[in-house]
Amino acid sequence: MHMHSEGLVDVLEGKKRLSSSINFNKLPTYTSQENGEDFSGQLIISNSPKGLGVTPLRDETYLHQESNFTQFPVSFINVVSVDGVVTPEIKINLATEHPYFNFHVGFGTNKKLKESNSSLITMPFSFLHKGANCVHNGIMLAVFDGKNISNAIFQISSETCAYYKFDYIALYETKLQQANKTKQVFDDSLLNKVEKQPIETLYKKSKIKSKVFADGKSFAPENVTLFGLIDDDIHYTSACETREGIYPLCDQMLLPSYSLAKSLAGTFGIALIENEHDKISDLMVEDLVKECKGRKWRDVTVEDLSDMATGNFFSSIFDIDEAGLKQLSFIFDAPTDDKKIELACNAYPRKSKPGTRFVYHTSDTYILGKALNSYLEKNTKIDDYYSDLLIPFFTDLKLSYAPSFTLKTEGDVKQPYTGWGMYLLQDDLMQLSKFIHAQMKDKTENFKFLKQALLQKKDTLVAIPGANIFYNNGFWLRKYKKGTFGCKTETWVPFMSGFGGITVAFLPNNMTYYYFSDGYTFSWDSAVFAANQVRPFC
Repeated sequence: MHMHSEGLVDVLEGKKRLSSSINFNKLPTYTSQENGEDFSGQLIISNSPKGLGVTPLRDETYLHQESNFTQFPVSFINVVSVDGVVTPEIKINLATEHPYFNFHVGFGTNKKLKESNSSLITMPFSFLHKGANCVHNGIMLAVFDGKNISNAIFQISSETCAYYKFDYIALYETKLQQANKTKQVFDDSLLNKVEKQPIETLYKKSKIKSKVFADGKSFAPENVTLFGLIDDDIHYTSACETREGIYPLCDQMLLPSYSLAKSLAGTFGIALIENEHDKISDLMVEDLVKECKGRKWRDVTVEDLSDMATGNFFSSIFDIDEAGLKQLSFIFDAPTDDKKIELACNAYPRKSKPGTRFVYHTSDTYILGKALNSYLEKNTKIDDYYSDLLIPFFTDLKLSYAPSFTLKTEGDVKQPYTGWGMYLLQDDLMQLSKFIHAQMKDKTENFKFLKQALLQKKDTLVAIPGANIFYNNGFWLRKYKKGTFGCKTETWVPFMSGFGGITVAFLPNNMTYYYFSDGYTFSWDSAVFAANQVRPFC
């Protein structure tokens, strides 16, 4: 049962009780095309909800606690609404007082309700796990009558989080403390920089017969956040499906990086430092990271960390170490840098020569971030590769605000996680696609460490032998035998991969295929063959 528009407005205005969730598909029927009145001020959210419903749907690691939902993660949001666009002052708050959740709020809309002088405020928000990369995406709704704001409904009906899923709906009393005058606010990340077309257009146009992307048989639809194929300047994209219809602000849906960060922070970090300073990939780890000492670190280089080939491990069978207690303890139980680095440096014994065997350890990429900061501290006037190098670079690439935020350790040392903990918006994938494809063609020495990850094959390490998957300099590579696409040589596809079911693959025909999902599905061969059908690789 879902409410109709009068019901929704009555609930928001306190005339009726909240008795059901809201189907997002109905929201466009409530409003006209006309913009609501401009305003600016502080939206104050009361301490406890007037109504609350939380239904856990999956909880693999027993995280669910009702007490985590009795208080909202933030007590206020500063907002400005101009020309129907609601802009929050702070988009991602990674330092809330809440015991479990950080908070994200994106750009929203302010549209007149049909047959009413009031308007409906619709804003995207997310609950983000502290210290982890899970994102639970929701929509906030409130009515503005030109002076006051009504109660607000916050509803979560989707997530990108493999091990913990829940439905959430809460009604909070809110107040708008208006600022004296509305400031004109403009933020470049608001613009839809990219022409988007529905994925169905590509199916029709290219005569692709069946569902070959993340809408195919391998995927349970409820586990797919969104997917798309980027073809040069055209972005074919799925809708953002939720358990309650289509997410109304798909451009603003926050996407977790998980291990895409190993490429976007680790590899890009090395490449940017080497662009501006000296080659650092062959420096010794023990000279940069004092906690990694002793015989097992003496001959390990920065590049070995990026390759996850330090020679230190328990088992070389894929994912045994990463799923083991040492790694879980490093990821979830060590909030401060001193605890994280101690675990990362001391978790594993020496088993093979560095640089010869790939063993997946998120902790290696954490040490890498630590090495980058240490190098900058010793040799430059800056000391945080993420804040001082990556964020300006992302700004130059015209990425949104989202990758400017990353999880960092608590306490005195705020060390970027490096191996996970970043966030993206959908349009960022287009900008990253353009940049990566440009590097694959560029013959200069610029971004050399990254180019070697994308193009060079001789030092590429076997990662998953049965699947022809390799790893080099923080990127994965999938090898297809010669003749597969009618090509006279082998075809290599570099890709980034994230926990739970996230893939961004850079195809030889200048296309990029991606999906964000959380059902542990890593299946995209059919998408590669379809892309080759649209424009042959050879």
